[in-house]
Amino acid sequence: MDIIIVDDEPVSLTIAKQVVMKLPECNTRGFAEAASALSWCEANEPDLVIVDYVMPEMNGVEFTRRLRALPGRKHTPVVMVTVRGERDVLTSALENGVNDILKKPFDFMQLQTCVSNMLGLRAIHKQLENRVLLLDAQLRPAASAIVERKNGLGLLDVRMTRARLGGDENLLSEVAHLFKCTVPQVMSSIRAALTDRDLERVIAQVSSLKGAVAALEAPDVLDFLGKVEMHAKSNDIATTVAAFAMAQTLVERLLRELGASMSCGAVLNARA
Repeated sequence: MDIIIVDDEPVSLTIAKQVVMKLPECNTRGFAEAASALSWCEANEPDLVIVDYVMPEMNGVEFTRRLRALPGRKHTPVVMVTVRGERDVLTSALENGVNDILKKPFDFMQLQTCVSNMLGLRAIHKQLENRVLLLDAQLRPAASAIVERKNGLGLLDVRMTRARLGGDENLLSEVAHLFKCTVPQVMSSIRAALTDRDLERVIAQVSSLKGAVAALEAPDVLDFLGKVEMHAKSNDIATTVAAFAMAQTLVERLLRELGASMSCGAVLNARA
């Protein structure tokens, strides 16, 4: 595991390095300047960052904020060490992506325990990432096959949708408009819930999305949303993420079809 320690105070930096190096399979690198550490993180992927709060030019919170903005560094574990205990400092740290905070002075055992916990979370996250990649490879052909099969036909069966609504063109137009206006927000909410690992919220939002899709005739989209809901109910975050990625592809395709059919004031008649 590659761990970097950022602290402008030489004694604190040396002590932290020596303590962390005693942990098995831990490679440590120290930086006295936050800007240099940030540059290193841009070119390399650390498994854990330990950063002091009080530093010249860039404090620990600002460092973390900039780290999170780097590609692929959104989930890198960050521990901030500080002598400051003000609530606004701690709140700002957590809001800007710090995962844990150690108050100075801390003993060797506290630091080692904190580092071990963070590295454990890092290992779990990497396992989840690998599972998502594997599941994505397994599920993507299914979604691609649906899109390919539907090319030229569309995911949306307009004739059946119209019949379900009793042939009411005004109602059909209103349903299509509401779908286009509300579904992107629901999709965004599901993505946020997945980021927070809040599967209860995922289930609730997917159920809402299924209700919207069910108002139209798009069975393939509805089926994939059912897979997302099933995996979320099984508390399998990796499978849920992968299934949602595929469902998102189909929902975006459905939105494009609705947009094309409603252009220039058409009410889905172009596909009828």
